[in-house]
Amino acid sequence: METESTSSDIFAKFFQTFAQVISQSRSLDEFGLTNLQATTLRNVYQHSGITMTQLAQSVGITRPQLTRIVNTLEERGLVHRHHNEKNRRVINVQQTQKGKRIIKKHMELIQSRIQRLVGSLDANDQEALIHHLKESTRLIEKAGFVKTEIEKK
Repeated sequence: METESTSSDIFAKFFQTFAQVISQSRSLDEFGLTNLQATTLRNVYQHSGITMTQLAQSVGITRPQLTRIVNTLEERGLVHRHHNEKNRRVINVQQTQKGKRIIKKHMELIQSRIQRLVGSLDANDQEALIHHLKESTRLIEKAGFVKTEIEKK
């Protein structure tokens, strides 16, 4: 007799599947980026001026891990760090033009792949997928699995 999956089993399967979709969507070799570097760069692109603390929380890694990643991105000219004008102890991470170009191209590749795959579904399945993804996202945010907005400090 097959046992019912627990909600944690279902979440684990969903997140594993979602992570697989995202990692398969990335053409990172072309950009010379690791998954964490690309995720960090995307977060900076979406929230230019984000603090190191906020960025570490957003990416889901420790500050020392983030420091190593940001060092590499900064050496490649993809981001720029500076001390916050109001509080010199706070470090903000800014976009650079080079970083903007790379992340834009990277996101275009991801969007193109997702559109191609979703386009292989019939209209009813496309509509159902979009509806369920929106609703799943809403509920995941409501349950507090992820922060929906970076808090300003």
